[in-house]
Amino acid sequence: MFTGIEGLDWASMGHAYGDASDVPGLLRGLASADATEREIALDGMHGAVHHQGDVYDSTVACIPFLFELVRTAGLPGRGEIVELLRSIDGDGRAVEEMYFESDDEDEYAAWARNLARAESDTRARSGLLLDLLDDPDAGLRQQLPRALVQLHDNRRAVLTALRRRITTEQDPRVLRALAAALGELGVRDAELAPQAADALTALALPDTGRTEPGLRLAALVQLARCAPGRLPERTVEMAIGVMREAREAEGTAREDRVSAPETPTMISYLRRLKTSHRGSVKAPWATDLLKELHYALEDRVAERFALLEGQLRSPDWGQRREAIDMSGLLLTGWRGPHEEPVRLLGEQLREAEPRIVRWAAAELERLYAIGGPAADSLAERVAAGPGSPTQAQWNETSYGAVLSALAAQGDARAVPGLAEVLRFGHVPEELGGWIDRMGREEAAALLPVLVRRLFWIDPEDRPERTGFLLEAVAATGSAEAVAPVLRLLRTSGTGGTRVRGAALRALARLGATAQEALPELRELVRDSDPHHRADAAAALWSVGGDTDVALSALSESLKADRWFHRHDAMRVIARMGTEAAALLPDLRRLQESPEENGGWVAGTLAVALWQAGRDPEESMPALLHAWSEHRDNRPDVAEVWAQMGPVAAPAVPLLRQELAAARRYDNTGGTARSRYRCANDEQLLRHGRAVIEQCGGR
Repeated sequence: MFTGIEGLDWASMGHAYGDASDVPGLLRGLASADATEREIALDGMHGAVHHQGDVYDSTVACIPFLFELVRTAGLPGRGEIVELLRSIDGDGRAVEEMYFESDDEDEYAAWARNLARAESDTRARSGLLLDLLDDPDAGLRQQLPRALVQLHDNRRAVLTALRRRITTEQDPRVLRALAAALGELGVRDAELAPQAADALTALALPDTGRTEPGLRLAALVQLARCAPGRLPERTVEMAIGVMREAREAEGTAREDRVSAPETPTMISYLRRLKTSHRGSVKAPWATDLLKELHYALEDRVAERFALLEGQLRSPDWGQRREAIDMSGLLLTGWRGPHEEPVRLLGEQLREAEPRIVRWAAAELERLYAIGGPAADSLAERVAAGPGSPTQAQWNETSYGAVLSALAAQGDARAVPGLAEVLRFGHVPEELGGWIDRMGREEAAALLPVLVRRLFWIDPEDRPERTGFLLEAVAATGSAEAVAPVLRLLRTSGTGGTRVRGAALRALARLGATAQEALPELRELVRDSDPHHRADAAAALWSVGGDTDVALSALSESLKADRWFHRHDAMRVIARMGTEAAALLPDLRRLQESPEENGGWVAGTLAVALWQAGRDPEESMPALLHAWSEHRDNRPDVAEVWAQMGPVAAPAVPLLRQELAAARRYDNTGGTARSRYRCANDEQLLRHGRAVIEQCGGR
């Protein structure tokens, strides 16, 4: 083993932490009979020789020795080495799109050569992996199928070998890996996709013989990826059945528990983290496959929502924990029959396990726009009380999560609980929005506690919390809010720009009830500081109607050097409507400049142009431009079209196309814990339908 390793000048090579003279020791460590030594060596390979996916000359020099280790019969840990080789290969990475930190052309050329050699050398040696599919080491056999699909040039030979091995393999994990490789092969090679689909169909719908549930589910996942038209009609029913079988099967919870050493390495840390997360889940491989099935189904929302409902009904709380996480992604990101999944999320609040309650409530808070089916469950849980004295960080408790979710819906049943926790505790950033959705009369009971906290708060110490309180107290619309807001505005230097801006925005919302603030507002409007100019203009106009002074300040803001100052002015102009018509020439100037009328700023500009001018002929081109410029513009643009009435007919084709999409407007694809703006999308859908109806359904 390691023939020729001493003949290489490792000290002249490098890795992430200097010269590579320690690499031979790491390679020998991978061959150790001691599991701890092997793991420390593997951690060193990932941490230095292949640091964060980088490839050095020492990385390339390791490739022959790594393959030698893989082919050494009886050596433990070879599966992890195959994983390392797959990562070194890079799987067709686009070098030209990768970041290189140096501008030195010679260094860049050497770096690119290393990447190219890593790919060519791993693929040139990949043939020996075919001979190892029958190796006694199940850990090695589990890693080989995907490695062969990635590295081996003769994909037809790989397909034949995989189909042969799957008829004799007994280990459930290896069987699932073989199915995953067949699906990946079908995705990568359209010519082989039908044969891969044939093999997967036989695994998913066996006539006789093998009925291992994990293999059936893995085959369904891969069919959804490479041949979705071949999925059986009973896919969701079959998947939920596998989940049930996995839950009930004796010992399945132990299948994925691999004995491993505790070492001071990142590998060991990540393994403990994964074990901690999955420890409560029976047969975690099943929940992993269900997640993969969700992603593979993509926009087939009927199947995905039905699958989610089945997962949320599981009697095993560990499986439901995974379903709750998926519900957040699916319900915020896709348009579908959401009522039953939302109701089932609400049912999780009846659990005794506080973590389940907290997780479900956190997702429901994001889903407030469609959360009605869970409202009664939230209110019932809030009415039961916190169970213990409230604390400063009440939002981190299960009760606080439920209270927040109910308040986010604008449900007045949250008001008594909020009045209690807000006496001294955490102030949510979203509090003002909650009050807006409740309405002023329903939220009146919150006013005393908000005013009291504003009088006592030190904005120098807590500018962020002060801003949240100012927004919330302004949302009540009460004249009692004026005094604490003015105190903060008048106190010199309080909290810097953030607090002063929040106070000005609060006065703009309070309107005529804050007329005593007019002297300060007139002074701030004339202030040369552009940070407050647009907010001061909005407040001055709202409070006292000094339109000419406000317009002069906004005109200056539209000419400011910073784009966000211009953006703030446009938002104020949109609010003023036709009273800001004198600024139309300034808006047209910005509209004619491609640099000023791009991205999501184009949406703000188009809305301001319409609100100030109310000219459909002038506004329609700007609105159509904003719609196509950035997805984030679409809810506001659709709202303007709804205001236009029948003259918005040119927008109908775009709206029909948008409303027919399975995904919410800002969902461009995502996994993990991605969440999308569900409320904005519901606004877009509502206004889009209104436009189509106003235009006679054309």
